[in-house]
Amino acid sequence: MRINKNLFFILPVIVTLLVVVVFPLIYSIYVSLYDYDLRKTTIEFLGAQNYIEALQDKRFIASLVRTAELVAISVATQYILGLILALVIYYHVRKLRNLVVVILSIPPMISPVVVGYMGRLIFHPGASPVNFILESLGLPFRPVWHASAQTSLLTVFLVDTWQWTPFMMLLLLSGLVAIPEEYLESARVDGASTWQEIRHIVLPLLKTISIVAILFRSLDILRIFDIVYILTYGGPGTSTEVVSFYAYITSFNYWRIGYGAALSWILTLILSVLATIYLKFIVKSF
Repeated sequence: MRINKNLFFILPVIVTLLVVVVFPLIYSIYVSLYDYDLRKTTIEFLGAQNYIEALQDKRFIASLVRTAELVAISVATQYILGLILALVIYYHVRKLRNLVVVILSIPPMISPVVVGYMGRLIFHPGASPVNFILESLGLPFRPVWHASAQTSLLTVFLVDTWQWTPFMMLLLLSGLVAIPEEYLESARVDGASTWQEIRHIVLPLLKTISIVAILFRSLDILRIFDIVYILTYGGPGTSTEVVSFYAYITSFNYWRIGYGAALSWILTLILSVLATIYLKFIVKSF
């Protein structure tokens, strides 16, 4: 039996994937079926009990709703702002386009942990530069941002939007640059205004890249963790407790490793189902 020599070149990659990806996934499924509690000396098999408990857990359901709200508001805002930035750069910034793109590309390259600490400084309850600007403008709105249950989720949204709106802009700008110039020139020859050009040519041709951008950001925000951990630690109370953070504190604060693994797998299933539905039905509609 002859063995393909190329197998020896890809074997290290296969072994690495098995050890780093496949084994932890399989083991997490195994753990989710047990009462794996670090405070106990015995491990009891529960079957699907952890999953049933999760579906009856009001705190988990509330974190799901909170995550869904953050996804809906953040993705819509980031897409609109990213589209506006992309259009402005494409139509009005010709000579310095590369420089502007490089500057606006900095936020997505910063670690979310660093962004979280930056958010804590910018939205500091007692010495917020944002509140100073609001006060200088004579506006009465001076919240305590992440220190208040009423505005903590808004703070997470603002920090996440600052970091990831340029990502939307980059994707949409790449779609704009890829549009054949002949299409736009033909519309201009026919007397189309800039708005008509954008509405009838640019936006339809950006549908595919828009779908990709929205899908990427939706899945990314559904599993948001770093910014919440650093900025609010899920608080005040549970006002910013998203699904991934609730799974984390369940596993490492309450020591319920099995239940935390079950929560993580429910989130994974939700992500998979949403991605499948999105690609199957929404993409076909275009």
